[in-house]
Amino acid sequence: MGSHLSRSTKAFESNRFSKTDSEGNIFTRALTRQTMSILLIFGKDDKQGLAFLQAAKQAKYKCSVAKSMDSLASYLAEQAPNVIIADARETEKVENLCKIFDLISNKEDFVLVAVRDSVKAESSLVDPNMLPLIKVGFTRQFMQNFDPGACLAELHFIEHGELQNRFRFQMARSFITAVENSNDSIEITTRRNNIVYVNSAFEQLFGCQRKDAIGKTFLTMNTSIQEIDKSVIDSMKAQMRQGISWKGIYSTFTKDGKTVTHRCNAIPILGPTGRIENFVVIRKDIGAKPNVNVIRRISLSGGKTRGNLTIEAPMTKVIQAIAEIQETCSPSVAESLNKVLEMLGTTELYIPTIKFDDVNNEMTNELLQGLMKRRTMKRYLQHSSHTVDDEDVLAYEKYLASISLLGANKMSPKVQDLLEQEDRWDFNIIELEKLTDQKPLQYLAVKICVKYKVMEVLKIDLLTLFQWFRMIELHYSVSNPYHSSTHAGDVMQASSYFLNLDCIKNILSPDEKVAVLLAAAVHDVDHPGKTNSYLINSNSPLALLYNDLSVLESHHVSFAFRLTHQDSRINIFKNLTKEDYKNFRQQIIDLVLATEMSKHMEHMSRFMHTIIDQPNEHASSQLPTGSDVSESNTVIKRMLIKCSDISNSARPRHLAIVWAERIAEEYFRQTDDEKAQGLPVVMPHFDRQLCKIPKTQLSFMGLFINDMFEVWHSQYSLFI
Repeated sequence: MGSHLSRSTKAFESNRFSKTDSEGNIFTRALTRQTMSILLIFGKDDKQGLAFLQAAKQAKYKCSVAKSMDSLASYLAEQAPNVIIADARETEKVENLCKIFDLISNKEDFVLVAVRDSVKAESSLVDPNMLPLIKVGFTRQFMQNFDPGACLAELHFIEHGELQNRFRFQMARSFITAVENSNDSIEITTRRNNIVYVNSAFEQLFGCQRKDAIGKTFLTMNTSIQEIDKSVIDSMKAQMRQGISWKGIYSTFTKDGKTVTHRCNAIPILGPTGRIENFVVIRKDIGAKPNVNVIRRISLSGGKTRGNLTIEAPMTKVIQAIAEIQETCSPSVAESLNKVLEMLGTTELYIPTIKFDDVNNEMTNELLQGLMKRRTMKRYLQHSSHTVDDEDVLAYEKYLASISLLGANKMSPKVQDLLEQEDRWDFNIIELEKLTDQKPLQYLAVKICVKYKVMEVLKIDLLTLFQWFRMIELHYSVSNPYHSSTHAGDVMQASSYFLNLDCIKNILSPDEKVAVLLAAAVHDVDHPGKTNSYLINSNSPLALLYNDLSVLESHHVSFAFRLTHQDSRINIFKNLTKEDYKNFRQQIIDLVLATEMSKHMEHMSRFMHTIIDQPNEHASSQLPTGSDVSESNTVIKRMLIKCSDISNSARPRHLAIVWAERIAEEYFRQTDDEKAQGLPVVMPHFDRQLCKIPKTQLSFMGLFINDMFEVWHSQYSLFI
């Protein structure tokens, strides 16, 4: 029975999230991600309860057991189950169930199942116990059957039948509530334009009651509209008849004769046969004062008051000033100011609009789609040597002497000689990879950390530091052509190079430098060798866990901290105070998240506005103070790790070629997997049979590298 149940469950799970409904069914798309929650009401060790519990466990449903009626009320309040399966095989139990569920007002939110005694049911065509249960909300009955397979079948029928309908009802109720409370006027009409629903905002806008609008057309309610904007209405009608949404602006009168200018969005709703069944019309009054309180919530403080202290962000004052101007300006100016308010209301103020000469280039578009998800549409720097004191020399000599004792292979003279060049832009990380048997990070990282006194800053010994880097390196996949520990070492070395420039090292504190180096080391740990777009399109567990937002970057930094805390012997933060640890953690999280390519333009724009456009504040003779230091340093650190992350294209040609081939191979593999699994191919030019790698690199450099390094280089001229 166990093997049969397992096979049944696997077959069910394989089809559980299949797209059996149309892509336009919002209810189905939302429901397929629900996990059914079950509450069983059975006595202790009841065979029927145990059978349902086993079935629920096999199907991976959430399941709880209320073993007494006294505990039922608390379970309903705390667990909020979707399905309740109750023992109704005895008259006394039926009476208790009826008493409890008769007091519950939201029974429509549950699927209530009564378990009946099959012997009693067969002896009588009418079970006298069922009628009272039906009256208190029970809609299903299950004949006693101790076979877990039968119980599993019942649970499947419930999930894909009645429970789906319950969820649809709940969602419809929520949508109606949202529409009713919307600030925009909303009406729904038949295909012949007769109004069947209007919300409260419609009543307020046009000064009429709902009963006066139902059954009429909008034109019969507002005959003046034909006199004002007849051509606009005719255009709207013609477009809507073709099943195409219409957006535009027109004016009409309210019931009391007031002129109202609308921004209108009219949407045809198609039925299963493709025929228009309804129209939804959404109107915003752009001649009236906007709801500033709603927009205020987007600002930093929202103008909140604490005692005698009023807390109001500068953005709130800007929005208030614009709103006051709208009260006296013309409708056309008010519309323009509304667009300004919409732009100010976004959380992405610093994300610029992409305007490239080659925006129609297929390769450029692929890189935007594959790496930036379309959220937004000279190379060598002068070197300044780091001053090495006697303590650095002694620490490094101790490191060299301790390598064999720490469990690593003895460092060869070639490795030592190569590591002496780690402060050069042409440092050959590929050669170090070969000499260290694909373990370059642990050797290079400790060498760099000695230079920046990381052990002193973190208050740890060399053994802890080395073991931590070793653990991090073990969790970089050697099978990844590009996103390996070699890439991590390359990014860390580039970060060290930038940190060592006079214009940077005189600004960032020792703690900030250490945070940059640690973030560089972990920024791609446990990378699966696929892009965020691939993980999202394939419904990867990571994409589901992080809600499709910064999936890989969130995973890398979370995974790194989890590794760190699993063993005190490798916990490099164990000796820090809570405040210092919190500071390091916040910096590392911020820096790793900054490496997400979809935020590329945003970070570059912030750098230009914060650093480049404010030269006097960041001159070496007049350094920023207080909170300005924190803000500007954060922007500088983000730009630094971003430049380091994609710096391989700006390295000497022989190194850049190797990296170009590696990233291309990783994308080739992704394209192969996408084709094999029937997923969207986000970068079709990365087909190993057709791809021209030099062309891909030129597009990548034109899109990301050139402008960013020019901006980064201009920063240096400000400090020198």
